[in-house]
Amino acid sequence: MPDDRIQREIEDILNKLDDFVPDETVASRMRRRSSDAAISFGRALIAPLARISLGQVMLMALALIVIAFFGRRVQPIFANWVLIAGVLLFLTSFGLSFLTRGSAPQTEKRWRGRSIELRGPTFSVRLRAWWQRRRSRR
Repeated sequence: MPDDRIQREIEDILNKLDDFVPDETVASRMRRRSSDAAISFGRALIAPLARISLGQVMLMALALIVIAFFGRRVQPIFANWVLIAGVLLFLTSFGLSFLTRGSAPQTEKRWRGRSIELRGPTFSVRLRAWWQRRRSRR
């Protein structure tokens, strides 16, 4: 008897669940698929650019500057534009390297479930401790 009652409750819950989920219309399904396609297309374009570091951008900017310097004899107008682009790219990447230096989140080092500290005391802390040991000897 109790199994029969539990079985009926389960069937009742499943029937309510089927009524709860609304059917998706064709328009909303097409909208969802088109937005998914646009997102995947954008990710496919940006993914290779995300792997480029600021150091690589700086090197590319320096290469553009060198190419523009030697290309002035062949195409002076084009070389001037390449030189301007190289300088702007170098200055931007150089400035960004200072802004993003400490922004990476620090992960906590753990070993066997315990947090560990790998950094020792700073120079000022060691100097202060040395000074206090020296003063306590007197």
